[in-house]
Amino acid sequence: MTEGVHPLFITVAIQTYNRSATLAETLDSLRGLRHPETAEYEILVIDNNSNDDTPQVVQRFRDLLAPRLRSIVESHQGLSHARNRALQEARGQIVSFLDDDVIVNPDWLSAVAAAFEEHSATVVGGRSYLVFRSQRPAWLPEHYEFYLSRLDYGDRVIVNTDKDLYGLNFSVRKDAAVQVGGFNPSLGRCGLISFRSGEESDLLRKIRAGGGMAVYEPRAVVGHIVLPERLTLKWFLRRAFAAGVDTEILHLSGGQNTRTSSPLVHLLRCCGSVVRSVVRGEVRAPVLFGKTLAVTAALGSLYASFPRVRRVPSAGDSQGFRTSLPPREGTASRGSPQRDAAAEAPP
Repeated sequence: MTEGVHPLFITVAIQTYNRSATLAETLDSLRGLRHPETAEYEILVIDNNSNDDTPQVVQRFRDLLAPRLRSIVESHQGLSHARNRALQEARGQIVSFLDDDVIVNPDWLSAVAAAFEEHSATVVGGRSYLVFRSQRPAWLPEHYEFYLSRLDYGDRVIVNTDKDLYGLNFSVRKDAAVQVGGFNPSLGRCGLISFRSGEESDLLRKIRAGGGMAVYEPRAVVGHIVLPERLTLKWFLRRAFAAGVDTEILHLSGGQNTRTSSPLVHLLRCCGSVVRSVVRGEVRAPVLFGKTLAVTAALGSLYASFPRVRRVPSAGDSQGFRTSLPPREGTASRGSPQRDAAAEAPP
């Protein structure tokens, strides 16, 4: 591998914390990656203080993926800290972020490279499908699979999209990400018990506000491994509450939100929707499940709206590079049709 031979150099960055088993599957899928003719690439694993056998897994694949694979340890706990470290350490102009529990399609990298080259994209997001490791619950409506990071906007490329793009399959020009301050640590997940997210939406908002362009590339495909512990009502309720918190915080920080009512009014509307369903006899599990998630997300938004508990991102929050950063412009963000659906009261 020789940096500089190709006009485009991509760093494939995988942030990981105590998921050695799925990390091994992700790295194994990269062994089948087809090399784009117009790009060169490296694979960078950022170990965020794992105390399982992650170092052994990385060492095992170091030979299998040589000379492309290298790894570093980020001591500051949190996904955003690990992603910001990847931006610091990346040798490529493009940093392609993958989760540590995805199966990468062999043509994924070629599709990512083509999207940047053909459309002059600043950010490229791809399609993701779900890989269930146990039986899919009958009570889980397809509409709410976005909580498990399923994303599919169709088979056509969408240039200059205002839709949300998910972090498990998220590529960005390094200089653009650094210029806006990187990923906000106050929004990213921390460890395995945190359900917070929103750092990709925040980064997208800032990049778009600066004139950057996002592209949805359906050929850039990954499969997201869904472990059995995520297929419980408790997991979805915690995820929905966190999504409500993130939606309100992004709204308060200047991002656009499709909800027009106050968090309390919105919560009451969601609760009323549940009552109406019971009165009408609509007690099928998928219906009640979806409306229960809407109520839970509304509770999260209400919680985040309280001045004593809300954490509105500020210019100082994005100091993932531990340097002085330019002030953040107070510009509006797009809403996420899929994620915002969790905060909308069903009829």
